[in-house]
Amino acid sequence: MPNNDQTAHGILNGVRIVVVIGPFELGGAERQALLLACHLVHEQKADLEVWGHGQPGRVSELCDEQGIAWRSVPLPVPWSSRRSEQIKRLAIFARTLRRARPDVILPFMFFQSVACGLVWRHTGARTCIWNQRDEGRDRLRYADRLAVRFTPRFVANSQNGAEFLINDLGVDPKRLTLIHNGVEITSGKWDRAKWRAHLGVSDEAFLACMVANLQQFKDHDTLLKAWRIVVDRLQSRGREAVLLLAGRPEETHLTLKALAFDLKLCNTVRFLGGVKDVRGLISAVDLGVHSSVNEGVPNGVLECMAAGLTVAGTDYLGIREAVGPQGYEFLARPYDASALADQIIRLAVDPALRSNAGIANRHRVENEFSPRKMYHEMTTVIREELHSK
Repeated sequence: MPNNDQTAHGILNGVRIVVVIGPFELGGAERQALLLACHLVHEQKADLEVWGHGQPGRVSELCDEQGIAWRSVPLPVPWSSRRSEQIKRLAIFARTLRRARPDVILPFMFFQSVACGLVWRHTGARTCIWNQRDEGRDRLRYADRLAVRFTPRFVANSQNGAEFLINDLGVDPKRLTLIHNGVEITSGKWDRAKWRAHLGVSDEAFLACMVANLQQFKDHDTLLKAWRIVVDRLQSRGREAVLLLAGRPEETHLTLKALAFDLKLCNTVRFLGGVKDVRGLISAVDLGVHSSVNEGVPNGVLECMAAGLTVAGTDYLGIREAVGPQGYEFLARPYDASALADQIIRLAVDPALRSNAGIANRHRVENEFSPRKMYHEMTTVIREELHSK
């Protein structure tokens, strides 16, 4: 944890920073962008704007609540298959950035990092810092490697994201810094009792929750199949079990609802959609679950850990990096519904094990994923880049 001298306020006073995201919808990367933006504006006194594209959404609402300027601009994504159209969009984006006169450009997703890497030297900016927020699931035929050549500095929030940049895109490790996500440990708007009353479940019911948008990069399918096994086994013990899926409905939403129907889980699975009071919701559940096959360190897992929950999930590099060695034993092979169900049931019937592992998770977040640690490391990268110019 950095000391007070390391987190001196106002060291970026007046520095013009543009944070570039995608749509104004809220996901893990957007949460991190907003958390950092709040620090840079309110503590470092930076002159900062958050740029996205499309209609206002939850991100712009949170920007307004936090007093952070935001703007909808014509970002060059999604990429057109026609190169002439790509070049035209990039030129428009470059002109828009040049008029904003930024000192620092901070893109927070892959496509945005590629676009900013390609054009930043034509905008008058002093630097551009690529933020790799996933394991490297996207590629562009030529543009990504070209953008890497032009981009001066890289940040990855996971080890597998860093390895993707180095091994697949050829990034010089000397230009790359690994900075884990920062997760705030706060209370929610509603407490456990109010959330359970809202959900219509008793205090004795076993509740598990996965915090993740319903998209193709997650593996909710395996979790639903595992939950069918969990429900049957816990019902044989006379215990009610309910699974909460908290996340924005995206491309897998309808197929997941159909699968839940086919598995006869309609009464034991709740599709909550995007939840504003995630911290409150987590306080009402007994176990965090996360089924995915490959991604960066998932913010939904870290939020559960910050609330003192044990996490049962699939065994891949990103979640291992989140839970650490003490959490490996609760991970199951990817796509193995039976193995995942075994881990969930093991924790459901052993509250002491669940409690002790949850306490260890909270301590791990405090030590390894604190916002202050992330602020200090990101601010250091920005300062180094500005001072090198």
